[in-house]
Amino acid sequence: MDNNRRPLLEMRDISKRFFGVPVLDRVSLDLYAGEVLALLGENGAGKSTLIKILNGDYQKDGGDIYLDGELVTLREPRDAEAHGIRMIYQELHYAPDLSVAENLLLGHLPRRGPFVDWKAVDDIARKYLALLKVNIPPRALMRDLSVVEREIVEIVKALAIQARIIVMDEPTAALAPREVDILFEIIRNLQAQNVAIIYISHRLDEIPRIANRVTILRDGKHIATRPIEDLDTREIAQLMVGRKMTERSRKTAPAAGEPVLRLERLTRPGDFEDISLTVGRGEIVGIFGLLGAGHGRLTRAIFGADTYQSGQIFINGTPVTIRSPRDARRAGIGFVPIDRKVQGLVLDMTVRENVTLANWGQLSRMGWFRRRLERANTQKWVDRLGIRMAGGVETRTRYLSGGNQQKVVLARWLEAGVKVLILNEPTWGVDVGARADIYEQLEALAAQGLAILIVSSDIQEVLSVSHRILTMHKGRISAEFSRADASEERLLQAAAGGEA
Repeated sequence: MDNNRRPLLEMRDISKRFFGVPVLDRVSLDLYAGEVLALLGENGAGKSTLIKILNGDYQKDGGDIYLDGELVTLREPRDAEAHGIRMIYQELHYAPDLSVAENLLLGHLPRRGPFVDWKAVDDIARKYLALLKVNIPPRALMRDLSVVEREIVEIVKALAIQARIIVMDEPTAALAPREVDILFEIIRNLQAQNVAIIYISHRLDEIPRIANRVTILRDGKHIATRPIEDLDTREIAQLMVGRKMTERSRKTAPAAGEPVLRLERLTRPGDFEDISLTVGRGEIVGIFGLLGAGHGRLTRAIFGADTYQSGQIFINGTPVTIRSPRDARRAGIGFVPIDRKVQGLVLDMTVRENVTLANWGQLSRMGWFRRRLERANTQKWVDRLGIRMAGGVETRTRYLSGGNQQKVVLARWLEAGVKVLILNEPTWGVDVGARADIYEQLEALAAQGLAILIVSSDIQEVLSVSHRILTMHKGRISAEFSRADASEERLLQAAAGGEA
């Protein structure tokens, strides 16, 4: 950026401790009007804490914040909003049964006397939607919009409060490639209106496409701020993790053993239809599909979280009836869901309690629960998977980073001794270092005979770790590829409904 320009935002020497443990250590950040600054780092690097301080959710222990060169105090989110700062978090907050216009002006609906002026509501909503050149009907219900449209409404809502700074936390995590393009065009429109953006993402391939500069944090410290043209994605990854990152080579896939999981014509009308597949002993099968292809619903049905109408599931050649997760657990199936915080973990339980949650029966003898064995088993998986935490196995799981939380869910099913492990978006919201760790663990588990089914909308993930790949389109399997035959172009074409 032009050194003669004054930054719109300056965060100087920001420090923060939790329970005496330093989370941010004199971190500084500059942001200029009209730029996109990528804020990057592994889970636990301090990114979330820094932006929550900017939003007034947390109070800093040291340092200063300046807007337009003036010292400001941000005690609560209302203060941040008054200064034109708006957060768009990964989990969007909206009222699904209200219209787009109502969501945009929630708490600020114009009135004519005691009544809401609905014509003014629509007119104001259209004005702000037009600023970003988007064609979303103001009276459409939020629940009827696509994920990217809901995200755009959140951005327009920020404009409606005249935001000068917008923080986007993992904005593309749930978006298909075409939707990412739409979002990036919206961001460029924001830049043209001199809005400054802090962009947080673990998808490093996106950063050169959208960012002007990059600020990298590691272990609560500022590591570097550089123009994007001075870095490539490998250098960014190395700065994030503090070591050289080697690209994963796509080795020849090992021969699969006898089928462990087999599906025959599994069907849930409206979600997936006529799904037949096998996963062999020691095999990692990937399913790739774009948003809404039905692959996520398929995993939930195999695990009994959703019902299926017809078809049959076999484990080691024996038909099994799965109507609930308990049935799946008895059949030897484990499931790592996409939303680990809601569906995968009990956040206020300790790491020890979460790891052994599916295996209490094996830890009991003659009515007595063997606590010492539970701790020993938990520590075994903590050591093997490299789960990092400040307070040992008694740490509450909510205080772990996203990557370490994902490893806890993985440890639970390994502790339970499952035969089949199903993972839905296994590294969603996980940083580059933890992602590599998880891939290595999955390959090691497959080498020991575990049958693994991975469902992902991240094409690089599927290509990187799968021995065999299936694509889904509109609820049906559209193609199958060996590791040697799979390519990004071929997978995208098959997942979009084209010829493989």
